[in-house]
Amino acid sequence: MTGAVSEPLHPEVVAMLEAQRQSGAKPRSAMTVEETRHAMLVGRRWQLEPPSIEAFDADADGVPVRVYGPASETVLLYLHGGRFFSGGLESHDWPLRTLAVESGCRICAVDYRLAPEHRHPAALEDAIAAGQWLVGSQTQRLVIGGDSAGGYLAALASIALKPERQILIYPMLDPGCATESYHEYWQGPWPSGEDMKRGWDLYGGTPVMSDLGTFPPTLLITAGIDSLRDEAFAFADGLRANGVTVDAHHYADMHHGFFTQTRLTRSRELITLIAAALRQ
Repeated sequence: MTGAVSEPLHPEVVAMLEAQRQSGAKPRSAMTVEETRHAMLVGRRWQLEPPSIEAFDADADGVPVRVYGPASETVLLYLHGGRFFSGGLESHDWPLRTLAVESGCRICAVDYRLAPEHRHPAALEDAIAAGQWLVGSQTQRLVIGGDSAGGYLAALASIALKPERQILIYPMLDPGCATESYHEYWQGPWPSGEDMKRGWDLYGGTPVMSDLGTFPPTLLITAGIDSLRDEAFAFADGLRANGVTVDAHHYADMHHGFFTQTRLTRSRELITLIAAALRQ
């Protein structure tokens, strides 16, 4: 488990990783929970300032949310990444503002409870409650999406809420952490398989691999340099075998986490892809 890279990294990612190395920052696996949460906010330096858009914070039946954009026929319920114990409204604010502008769709970001203070199923309960609030007050055309840990929450919330579609961006799906890509990237490049396992250990949870025929049509995004790659591939195969439509897009030269790093070309390409899907 050496962390060797089997696919070439995009030159912009190589430059970003070198800048991180020169900064002397700790590896995520060596950070405390609070240090990790702070690092997610510091990571905004890899984001471009978004275009202006209306946004407001609200209470979704006891769950804090941030709503972007004017009312629209389709609304995206969004669950942020951060391995279940970091991330929040601020870490994903700029990318979601950009997505709301490009798509013309309202987005509702959920500030779900974090581990280790709140273990499974607290975050999932918050996701479902926020989705029920949306369906009850703002839309009948619900789409659910999320990145990384948020992809796990989005998938399970989709079973309960039955949205029109789900958008899963390099989702965490299996706490077993035993696929070939986990072995391949156990030690990096950041974030590593070891980092992902820590998130599962702190949160808990069960695999998202049973009863696959209950899922809605799925837009699935994967990254080549990512410990989660193979479980997402297996999930896509299972969905298709159970008759679920899967629109899969693989970014072979990208790493886990690139969705929010909008200074990167591939991140902006991904936001444009998701925006087009939301307009369909």
